[in-house]
Amino acid sequence: MAQHTEVSLPDVRYTRADFAALRAYLQRLPLGRIATLYYTEDDLERLACDSESALRDRLETMRDRLVIEASQTNPYLADMLQNARRSGLWSPKLVDFLVRAGEADRQGPKRADLVSAWLRPRVAAVLREESVRTLGDLIALIEVRGDGWWKPVRCIGAGKAQRLETWMSRHAATLGEIRRIELPPVIRGETIEIGPQAPFLVPLERIRLPEALSGRQGRNRANNYCQISARNDLDAIDAYLYRFRANEKTQRAYRKELERFLLWCIIERDTSMSSVFQEDCEAYKDFLAVPGEAWIGPRALRHSHDWKPFAGIPSASSQRYGVQAIRSFFEWLVNVRYLAGNPWLTVADPAVAKPLTPIQIDKALPKSLWEKLSRSGGLLDQMAAISPEDLAQRYRLRGASRKINLAAQFRLVKAALLLLGDGGLRREEVAFAVRHHLKPIPDSSLWELDVLGKRNKWRTVFLPNRVIDALRAHWVDRDLDFSFAMVDTPLLSPLVSPPTPDAQTKHLSESGQLRDSGFSQDGLYRVITTALKRIADEEVLDLEADERELLRNTHPHMLRHTFGTQAAASQVPLDVLQRVMGHASLQTTTIYVQAEKRRSIEEMGKFFG
Repeated sequence: MAQHTEVSLPDVRYTRADFAALRAYLQRLPLGRIATLYYTEDDLERLACDSESALRDRLETMRDRLVIEASQTNPYLADMLQNARRSGLWSPKLVDFLVRAGEADRQGPKRADLVSAWLRPRVAAVLREESVRTLGDLIALIEVRGDGWWKPVRCIGAGKAQRLETWMSRHAATLGEIRRIELPPVIRGETIEIGPQAPFLVPLERIRLPEALSGRQGRNRANNYCQISARNDLDAIDAYLYRFRANEKTQRAYRKELERFLLWCIIERDTSMSSVFQEDCEAYKDFLAVPGEAWIGPRALRHSHDWKPFAGIPSASSQRYGVQAIRSFFEWLVNVRYLAGNPWLTVADPAVAKPLTPIQIDKALPKSLWEKLSRSGGLLDQMAAISPEDLAQRYRLRGASRKINLAAQFRLVKAALLLLGDGGLRREEVAFAVRHHLKPIPDSSLWELDVLGKRNKWRTVFLPNRVIDALRAHWVDRDLDFSFAMVDTPLLSPLVSPPTPDAQTKHLSESGQLRDSGFSQDGLYRVITTALKRIADEEVLDLEADERELLRNTHPHMLRHTFGTQAAASQVPLDVLQRVMGHASLQTTTIYVQAEKRRSIEEMGKFFG
């Protein structure tokens, strides 16, 4: 079925005669009299209003559209306008306001207009998810992201994007021209020289610094013998990140903070990282609180033009972490004699209100929703029971995507969710778990799994048979024998390789066969969140509106909190729960005791009842 690419509302041209006729209609003048007073026979024929009912339809459609536009422009009058529309009782002042507002807006769309006034409701709704409220916001989005601006936007394909741009071009007289930032083509392995005159926001591995801003001659460079071989600031960052090569998660967190700071130094301050003063550091702290629009965008691949340093405005705790990470980096540079001093030493951390609990246990799934997902015959099993052909048609898979067995994908997701929610595992622990560390416990219905957790510490978690059954089903989809316990094979592995060069190098053999290479942390995250959003959008499934919204925003770590919350509510001894969850402190584990608020409310209700 062809994609529906209509994006704008029908471009109806209203004349002064239409507005005069609408004013008369709202004041309850007979339609026959309106047709005689304001239209000629040729006008009525051209408008296909040769009958009173057709003229009524035109005027009522015009009235409804103007009411919507006026309600959005002036929310204080929205209720009055809607009440007048429903009752048909219009005061002279309200009629005057509606007609005057409509006449003023007929000159064409303007940047300050809401997108919902000019675009179809479904298009306006998905743009609002990208924080696009006005046509000016949409133009700014296109200008910053460039040609592929539409790719991260849900339900906006190339066809709709082209229609939107064509429509805006037709109204360039009132909207203005769209001026895109010209970005160099993305070539893997190629670096780009950045600077104040070339403000390209590219990730660390694509940055090439101009000699004057490389830090080779930085004001803060130490004169003593340097203990690392770094020639410039980029080399220094690489040397620092190499220290965390054994911990991908930590390395990635530091890389994000350091590349942000390096880009800001070059582009915003026109200085090298080795030349910043204390006042520069204070300015960067202020920048973290309010990054510019050009620095913010949806999550995108690091080698794409859509990549941006920030996915949104950082929270107070994220700002604090950023300052602390950069301060630690500069302290290390001083210790290895790359820098003479640490300008961050006297910069205070951003103020952060201390939360009631240090971890977000409130993000655990409610017990009822978790049971709907995980039980036998539950939501995941219902999706997996649909034939792959029906699923492919339902989600309109095309081309190579039609080869994906979505039923098998839902079985994979069930195994992953049960490892997270029944084992209390972290995402990275699930991604890196292997088969020979999983074995049955004699004289018990449980299995034990050894996992390598935070701080490089091994621990053992205990899994019920339903987790094993889900893993067996996933291994059948991989054509593997689950009973062969000595195989050093990942418990979970992709069933299809993404079409990117990096993914195919990792997951495909030289002959093009899929190898069991396991998931990356991000790959597992995407598989889980995509499946949960599909479940949330399935109207036939037994889900409440709030449950659907919660599933759309569920991420893997919420399931670890779900395990901790429910285990504490079931009065699992805290020392046992601490060992199973791998908490360094029993104080962290005790947080889950207070987590089941609903149970507390029920019990206190009985007490006071």
